[in-house]
Amino acid sequence: MNENPKREQDKPESTPQQPPEHRPYSRKARVLAWIGVAFMVFLVIMYTYSLASGKIMEI
Repeated sequence: MNENPKREQDKPESTPQQPPEHRPYSRKARVLAWIGVAFMVFLVIMYTYSLASGKIMEI
């Protein structure tokens, strides 16, 4: 026989668990994130242009 049968009395009382409250990021954090994204896009464009034009190879 099964040693650990599932019984209804083993379950805790049915208390609805509240999901964690959603708290959006602050305005400062969002601004810093967008500054980081813009900086990374700038770096990609700068290095792409430098490599494509060959200017990065000049000393």
